Amino acid sequence: MMEDVANREREAVIHDLASPDEEIRRLAVERLLSLPTVDALPRLLVGLGDSSWRVRKAVVERLVACGETDLVDAALVEALADGENPGRRNSASEALVRIGDRLTGRLVAVLESNDVDVRKLAIDSLAGIGDTRACDAVVRMLDDSDANVRGAAADALAIVGDESAALALQRAAVDQQEDQLVRLSALRALARMEHPLTDDELGPVLGDPVLRPAAFTLLGQLGDAAAVSCLLKGLALDSRPSREAAMAALLHVLSEADGARVDELVRAIREASGSCENLLDLAVERLTEADLTTRLMLIQFLGLTQDSRCVVPILEAGRDEAIAEVAHSTLEEMPDVTVTAFEAAWSGFDAELRSDACSLLGTTGGEKATGLLLSSLDDADAGLRSSAARALGRLKCVDAIPELVRRLESAALDDDPESEEEVDALIEALVSLASPWHSEATVAGEVIELLSTRLAGAQEEVRLAIATVLGRIGRHEDEELVARLLKDPSPRVRRAAVEALERLEPGAASEPLRLALADESSLVRIAAAVALGNSQNPAVIDDLPRLIHDEDSRVSAAAVHSIGMHCQRDGVPVEQAVHLIGHALRSDAMVALAGVEALRMIGGERAATAALAMLDRHEPELVQAAVACIGAHGDMEAVSELLSVIAHANWSVRAEAIQILAERRIRRAVPAMLRRLETEQDSFVRDAILRALRQLED
Repeated sequence: MMEDVANREREAVIHDLASPDEEIRRLAVERLLSLPTVDALPRLLVGLGDSSWRVRKAVVERLVACGETDLVDAALVEALADGENPGRRNSASEALVRIGDRLTGRLVAVLESNDVDVRKLAIDSLAGIGDTRACDAVVRMLDDSDANVRGAAADALAIVGDESAALALQRAAVDQQEDQLVRLSALRALARMEHPLTDDELGPVLGDPVLRPAAFTLLGQLGDAAAVSCLLKGLALDSRPSREAAMAALLHVLSEADGARVDELVRAIREASGSCENLLDLAVERLTEADLTTRLMLIQFLGLTQDSRCVVPILEAGRDEAIAEVAHSTLEEMPDVTVTAFEAAWSGFDAELRSDACSLLGTTGGEKATGLLLSSLDDADAGLRSSAARALGRLKCVDAIPELVRRLESAALDDDPESEEEVDALIEALVSLASPWHSEATVAGEVIELLSTRLAGAQEEVRLAIATVLGRIGRHEDEELVARLLKDPSPRVRRAAVEALERLEPGAASEPLRLALADESSLVRIAAAVALGNSQNPAVIDDLPRLIHDEDSRVSAAAVHSIGMHCQRDGVPVEQAVHLIGHALRSDAMVALAGVEALRMIGGERAATAALAMLDRHEPELVQAAVACIGAHGDMEAVSELLSVIAHANWSVRAEAIQILAERRIRRAVPAMLRRLETEQDSFVRDAILRALRQLED
């Protein structure tokens, strides 16, 4: 029977390889290695030239997985010479690189080819492999008759080269008779090898505008006084690539310096920058148009100048998420200059820039920063008010407490959708100010007292916000105040009070939480069930079962999940735990799913046996959860029961059961899997069956 299945699979794969649909061909390639190597390999080699890059990529993956065979190696090297199909040549090169250094010898031999393209691809492949044994052969290619090959050799030596290669690269770099692009590749290779050269050694290279930027990189790696002097002069050059290369090189020198030399270098950079006409203006202009790497470099360089003209452009550059972190950290490192520049430009900032500026002011501090933030609490833009509130919280600005509470009351009553974010920001700020681990007890007391006086007569949204703050602050001495909120007429406020009491555990909070289990609102009962589940008090296990029969399935599911957590954490006997959630397993899908998840948390063979009853349920997600529980905790007999769902109507259930049967080595599942393979239409499940059969046959 297995032979018949194998033949059908072979015919199906061969048929699909000829399909005009590239996705079908790709999937066929994925299945090729299920065939004998003698059948699979020739078809894979043909697939290297497929018109679809996705198919070619799949072929490369399969060839790499073939293992060590001379036939594969020889065929791939031969494919480099396919001048009619560049896709096939490039895919062959990719496969050669992926296979690795066992191909170094073959590729070195190919360097003698008369075909220029083959020599270059061979060099590129050797560079991708990175085997230093190829160094001498690649060095010889610096004398190749073709400039492209010489350039590729220079690039490759950055990876496979040694000190002797560096000397050869240096000769190529300074050779004025050599092709300019080859010299540039040699300079870049020396930089990658971190083989710096002095200004004397670089000689005429420094006079060539095309080569000079790469030369500056090498001087930056050297970093001696002469190199720094040359780089500082480079800041005044008319050539933009040279100026920016000099900036980047100086930053590198600075990153390698320590102690007094750092201060000396920074002073020298500031003096040179100040004496170069238009240098800062040109650099600022480039912040809007340069590539990402250059913009990041420019921001760091401009930060060294401590020039107030750079502050706003750096802030604007930070609109780009990829740059924001570097831009903001640069401004944080010059707080006085930044705050002064912000104050002067504040009225011209749009809402987004003001919001970013507020975030920065939350790290700089100072009287000017606090003044700008407090004024922003009354801005027309809700996003800006939120940023200002968070910044005041980070600054631990105690003087802002009354204003923050006032804004909290106002925002809580605002119907604007953005006000919800503002309420969150104000809560975060007050919690940051008042949390005992962040501030003195007197500050926390001041916040709590001010909030508690606002409760009487406040509207629901305000009471809800205040209850949330009280809970987030989490002082045990405020338990009585929070517990009183359990009697609030609003279920939302009572739920917030329950969530607050949860944070006060361990302590006297368990009793009020038990009372909340009988609340008329389902939302409150759910919160209470979750809170008791997270409670460290093992006695609450006696309170949760009454919620299993709650009229609201969401409450029942929350209670069942919490029971599972306690059983797992507190070592409740498995029999008792299974008994506690027995009713849940017979309930609707939501509650039953929570029951199966609880069984998985509880663990043990008894839990797996209880999950077996779920295999007859019609809800796929419930059956799949039961299958996973049985697979995790069941004995061989229990896992064998999963044979009944190999033909389940839902593909995810079938796949889960098949995978578990294979992992648990249930060999008696093979006939059922073979029968299913004959009719299975889902490609994912078919692949799962084939993998399982191979696993069970090992």
